[in-house]
Amino acid sequence: MGGLNLPSFELRKIKQIHLIACGTSYHAALIGKYIIEDMARIPVHAEYASEYRYRNPIIPEDTLVFVISQSGETADTLAAMREAKAKGARVLGITNVVGSTVARESDGGAYIHAGSEIGVASTKAFTSQVTILTLLGIFIGRMNHISNVQGVEYIRELENIPQKSGRHPASE
Repeated sequence: MGGLNLPSFELRKIKQIHLIACGTSYHAALIGKYIIEDMARIPVHAEYASEYRYRNPIIPEDTLVFVISQSGETADTLAAMREAKAKGARVLGITNVVGSTVARESDGGAYIHAGSEIGVASTKAFTSQVTILTLLGIFIGRMNHISNVQGVEYIRELENIPQKSGRHPASE
């Protein structure tokens, strides 16, 4: 989570999080909302980017905004990101593409490193986005609500997902 460019003392001040995305990334945001709220005990709003950009959102100064985009070039997500930044929000990106517009214009963030999608269904990106959002929940949760032991347990469970799904990356 080093790419967040957000010191721990600033992250502790966050009172709410907005997750903004479209399509498959929006569905990852919906899951991320539940995970982050449960682990970090911070209210999270998952919002469709095309609606966010047009509704004049209220963004208090203690709000952290994440834009999520597989390509980093989704037009509605970029417009929503720019709207949040214009309102003074700290905006972080979650994207798959190094050097994309989301990566360049956000204040920091995380790359999902999922590789290229071959088909329309964005399964690798979706799974990687949910993983990053889970890591974010653990990271923020560890600051106040999750014990070290519980945090390590969550990480171990993430590491065991390939075996539990019947996939063994080392053998592929």
